Amino acid sequence: MPNKTINKRFQATIELKNILDHSKNINLGNEDAFYKTLLGISLRRLGQIDLCLKEYIKKPIKKNKSIIKANIIIGAAQILFMNTPNYAAVNDAVKIAKIISPNHVNFTNAILRNLSRDKENKKIKEMDPINNIPSLLKKKWLKLFNNEQLKKISLQHIIMPPALDITFKNLKDVDKYVKQLNGIKLGKNNIRILNPKGKISNYSGYKKGKWWVQDIAAQIPCKILINSVSKDAKVIDLCAAPGGKTAQLISYGVEVTAVEKNLKRTRILSNNLKRLGLKAKIVNKDANSWKPKTLADAVLIDAPCSSTGTIRKNPDIPWRLNSSEEAFNSKIKLLNKEQDKLLISGSKMIDINGILIYSVCSLEPEEGKNLIKNFINKNTEFKIIPIRPNEIDIPNKAITQEGFIQTFPFLYSSKGGMDGFFIARLMKSH
Repeated sequence: MPNKTINKRFQATIELKNILDHSKNINLGNEDAFYKTLLGISLRRLGQIDLCLKEYIKKPIKKNKSIIKANIIIGAAQILFMNTPNYAAVNDAVKIAKIISPNHVNFTNAILRNLSRDKENKKIKEMDPINNIPSLLKKKWLKLFNNEQLKKISLQHIIMPPALDITFKNLKDVDKYVKQLNGIKLGKNNIRILNPKGKISNYSGYKKGKWWVQDIAAQIPCKILINSVSKDAKVIDLCAAPGGKTAQLISYGVEVTAVEKNLKRTRILSNNLKRLGLKAKIVNKDANSWKPKTLADAVLIDAPCSSTGTIRKNPDIPWRLNSSEEAFNSKIKLLNKEQDKLLISGSKMIDINGILIYSVCSLEPEEGKNLIKNFINKNTEFKIIPIRPNEIDIPNKAITQEGFIQTFPFLYSSKGGMDGFFIARLMKSH
């Protein structure tokens, strides 16, 4: 590669190609700012970019040439949304084309030059942002949300960079760091940074173990759990890595056993707790086969899910799920099996009158209320304990008729939104 810029541009092209191909080999954790901006804007504006490119690409690019399309999409993102000089965006795309497919150099050059000439005539800002939600999810979500709500979700999806929420170990540190971090207070022990820049590890207080990253919605399950048990409660946190909820529970003073089956993620969990100066019993076992020596007062299950509620931070998710309706439904069914197994396993770890908190960062009812209602019907020893408005620091409209919580990306929209989470509280009555 001739220089660092082209190298990162090439990496972003490969990554976008993987996403368009619905590949699992995706790395959005690259901390290079240029790479993250290229990939992030390309994904967040992909629907609008596609609409613009249709005027110049008369024949659809073959599926086995998705890398050509990825290269052109990134070039278009630079021209339309990144204020990159037209000549620089076109030249970089041509350089990448020479590497990935020399036969498409002229094609790439022509498409992007035509786009750059016409870009002032494109009413991009007037385009409905709903276009940036892939067709499959759009069809599904229109059954769950009205058009105004869907537009609000899509507006949160295009914000770059998304807000960064951090949770403090000690309440006394919040006021001290809110100015240092140029943030705003959200709740008693949380700060939101609206325009985060650079590496998280470089932020004040990180290396001292003062705080950890945790979306405001992701904090709710632990708050509900703590409201439901005594101060000396024994709590089991299943699927515990990377450790945000484990840290939150420890900071409240309860005794925590953190269970994580993946060895690599267990090490991440351990390292995160070590940085924070917090201790928990860590168990590197599959929650579905591990049994505690004594029954717990409460179990937290933050289950694996489709993660559709996190599109503010993970703009690749909608496009990875957009392969076909059959594939999407198949994925949800596989996740449902895992979620149901975790519920059954977790239910056996709780004593009588014990609490089970179930959460997923998903907007899909199949992974939330439908799953819990089905579990309750089959396991009559459990009952729903409705969550009360005074237990949470978010709008009451997040509480459903059944007493569950369902947050959405557009809640707190004036302050940067929040992740979509489903949360249920159950009690084992006999």
